[in-house]
Amino acid sequence: MSLSAYWAASDATLARVREEKPDTFAALKAILDSFEPPSSGDAFFPGGADDGLADALHDAGWEIRFVGGSYVYIARHRRTGAKLHHVEGDLYDRTKGASR
Repeated sequence: MSLSAYWAASDATLARVREEKPDTFAALKAILDSFEPPSSGDAFFPGGADDGLADALHDAGWEIRFVGGSYVYIARHRRTGAKLHHVEGDLYDRTKGASR
């Protein structure tokens, strides 16, 4: 994949998050997995662009609380209560009853 194709796919993934407004971790994971498979966490989305996953999640109805740098945050969906923890691109499902 060329560099321009990679960034186009990244932008398209963030656009899907904004458009589809996933309200569960599973729905978010389905979008993210279509771009990049999980790494160490339950899902993965790399950083490095001007637009990022935290911005897209916020636009999709998630509350974001940064813990340390911009690469570590906790997100909670305002309506469903779904929770995730983001650490350097790895996302972990922290919704009550999640497998991890």
